[in-house]
Amino acid sequence: MTSSDHNATTLTAHLGPLQRGPAATALRDLALAVGWCDLCVLELKGTTWSVLVGHKRKEDPLRAVLPLPLHTNALLPSELKGIFDALAKVSIDDLPPPITEFAPSVDSLRKAYSTMTGTEAEEGSLSAVGEEKEAQAGKAEFDPDTLYTAIMCADSTVVYYKLSRGIRKPHDIPDE
Repeated sequence: MTSSDHNATTLTAHLGPLQRGPAATALRDLALAVGWCDLCVLELKGTTWSVLVGHKRKEDPLRAVLPLPLHTNALLPSELKGIFDALAKVSIDDLPPPITEFAPSVDSLRKAYSTMTGTEAEEGSLSAVGEEKEAQAGKAEFDPDTLYTAIMCADSTVVYYKLSRGIRKPHDIPDE
């Protein structure tokens, strides 16, 4: 078992059987393939559901991801309403600390390379980029009106769907 397998399995061991496998797979996929950061596992109060919380870029708001198996009929409209209601009550202070990275990020590798060689990357000063990202990370927001579903297929493929609270016009939903 690799380190990321062990970490994802350990982090999702307390979840119910419906979400345990999909959550571990989605957590690895978000962290390693999609490139999300500041990931954590959050149990939604008042529901039987847990979500993964994180964001792709530090400047994006934190968003929730609901891991699900492909063949489930447990996500009823009333359950979805309960999930959105629970998300509306979540604040930044309610979130557990982010998990440790499964692998180094590109930014941390660039910084390490710059330190080792005494040079700066071509994109500009790494220290300025790092300081800017740290400043933005301090202003993290949580978006309770957006929920991604991470649906795990039998071959461990994860398909994501973006859901929004209420009815939204296409031009009201920003591209990502």
